[in-house]
This record gives sequence, C-alpha cells and structure tokens, in this order.
Amino acid sequence: MKILKLFLITLVVFSCTDALDVDVENKYEEAMSLYRNGNYDEALDNLDIVFNNIDGDGSELKVKTLYLRGFIFYLQDNNKSAYKDYLEAIEIANALGDKLRVSKLYNEVGQIFYESELYDQALNHFQEALNLADYATTQDRANYNYGVGKSLKMIGKVEEGVSYLLKSMDINLSLNNYAALVGDYNELAIAQRKVENFDEAIRLYQKNEGIVSLIQNSNFYSWQLYNNMGNAYLEKGDIESAEKYLKKSLKFKSNDVQLWITYNNLGKVYNEKGEYEKAWNCFKRSLVYNSKKGEMNELAITNQALKKTFEKLDQPDSLLYYTMLINDMALPMIQNQSWLKDEEEKIALLTKYQDHERRKQNKNSTLKPLG
Repeated sequence: MKILKLFLITLVVFSCTDALDVDVENKYEEAMSLYRNGNYDEALDNLDIVFNNIDGDGSELKVKTLYLRGFIFYLQDNNKSAYKDYLEAIEIANALGDKLRVSKLYNEVGQIFYESELYDQALNHFQEALNLADYATTQDRANYNYGVGKSLKMIGKVEEGVSYLLKSMDINLSLNNYAALVGDYNELAIAQRKVENFDEAIRLYQKNEGIVSLIQNSNFYSWQLYNNMGNAYLEKGDIESAEKYLKKSLKFKSNDVQLWITYNNLGKVYNEKGEYEKAWNCFKRSLVYNSKKGEMNELAITNQALKKTFEKLDQPDSLLYYTMLINDMALPMIQNQSWLKDEEEKIALLTKYQDHERRKQNKNSTLKPLG
C-alpha cells in the first residue's frame, strides 16, 4: 500500500565528488530542498534540468538524480516512470561499484512489485538487496529482511517468511525504530492469521498498542493496528469485538485508502450479523473511496462480499451492475501489472549482463603479465 511510503522508505543521498558544473550541483540541492518540503512537481522540474546537463553517463550525480526523481515518481503513484529511473540508476551504480546504492535501488524496485501484488518478482528484488546487505547500513538490513519476509508470507511460505521478519524485528528493536517495529509485529500477526492462530495474532496486535504509543504522529499506525485487530476478531468469529475495533480504527483515518479498507471490513462484519442494508452502505462507501486509485485485493474483497449481500437482499440485477463496475475499475490495475511483467524480463537480462561483465573483469585481474 502506498500509505507506508513516507513512513517506511528512507531515501539516503550521498555528497557528490564528481567535478561537475557548480550550477548543476546547486540545482540538485534546490531539487532536494523542494522534495523535502513536499513540492514534488517543482523538484522534478529541477531534476530534469540537472539530468539533461550532466557531463558523462556514469557519474555519481546522475545516479543520485535518477534515484531522487524515481522516488518522487513513486510517491506520486507514477510507478512506471519510477521503475524506469531505478533501472537506469542500477546500471550506472553497478558500473561505479556503488553496492550500497544498488542494494537500496533493488529494495525500491521490490516495493513497486509488492504494491502491484506481484509477490514473486518482489521477492526476487528484495533478495537481491539482501544479498548486498554487507555493504548496507544496519537499518537497511532490517528493511531488506522485512521485504523478503513479507513477500514469502504472501506466496504461502509463511514459516520461512517469519524467520526473516524476526531478523528485521531484532534489528529494529536494537535501533529503537518503533515505526518499523510496528510493521514487523503487524506482518508477524498476519502470518499467524494465515495459519489460523488468531489468539496469537491478537496478542501481537495488543503488543503493538504499547509500541504505537511511542511514535509521534501515530494516526496511521493506530488506524492500521485497530483495523487489523478487527479483522483478526472477525476471522476468529468474534463479531462484536471485530465491529468495536473496526469502528475504533475510523477515529484515526487520514486518507481514502484507509477508508476503503475499513469500510470493506465493516461490510463483512454486517454481512455476518445479517444486517445486509448496513453492509451494502459500507461496500458502497468503499467503492467510492477506491474509485481513483485502488488495489486488486480490496476490489476482490468487495466483489465477493457484495455477492453475499445482494443474494440476501434478492437483488441479482444490482449484483451484475456492481460486478461489471468493479471489473472496469480493476482494468487499469491489470494493465499496470502487465507492463511490470514485461519489464521484469528487461531487469533480468540487465542483471545477467552485469554479472557476466563482473566475472570477466575478475578473471582478467587474476591473469599474470607475460615476460
């Protein structure tokens, strides 16, 4: 989900040592300042000027520019442009031997695949980042383990995924990174729910309550906590507790994504209670909030739950109408997945070529001179 971007992803920028034009350097710093202040469009304009005026194709400043521009595209939900910039940045950073930045870029690409619900591809890229963890910071290592763990969980390798999430948790505990720690416990709780250990999942969520209290500006984390706790109670069959915590989560709402998810969940609660008019009102709200930029998973939840609601209300025509509407809403998301699948082959070939060049260089460096 895009809501986690500003909380979980840290863009690390290094000082540039290349002997480049001072105005270009200053323009980049201006772009960085605009980015920090949330002026994304102006920052992009500056970065375009920097990119078009850099001398040489393999400079550190070019990598930094692509990285920052890609990250801003990502924040603006322009994943295709972000992905393109990240790929080019990986190629240049690899040529420069900048393994730290390469690892970060693989992590960013993994996040794009994960949010597009392409979990196998996400896993591949998070693993690429983790393979370079020796060159990364301690916090980066936590982030990479977290990415691998949550991806394994999503493809059904729950036990293996938990082992990586526990590594992430241990690092974040040592760093007192409470925001990241909440994410670790949340994913561990979801893993427990997947194997129907609902009481253990609820215990983990309750543990998160104490951690959330340590985070400044914790509205998002509180919403996530109580929304997920409500879901756990719903899956356990405790409908009254589910309703209580889902309603509580709405007190901390701050954006449409949170609303479409929670109203979906409340709709399922009212379906279970036999209050189908209430359920329908919740699903209707969810679709309104999901109409601009949604998620395939949430649309599938709405579609499946509406089937039950309209069958109980004896409204087959309404069911047909909304099923067709949901299909129309899902089409752009399917198209988004399609280009990612096509582009995946490109990065695989890129990596294979770079590995070949690296092996060739290593082999040449070990040859003894003649004579």
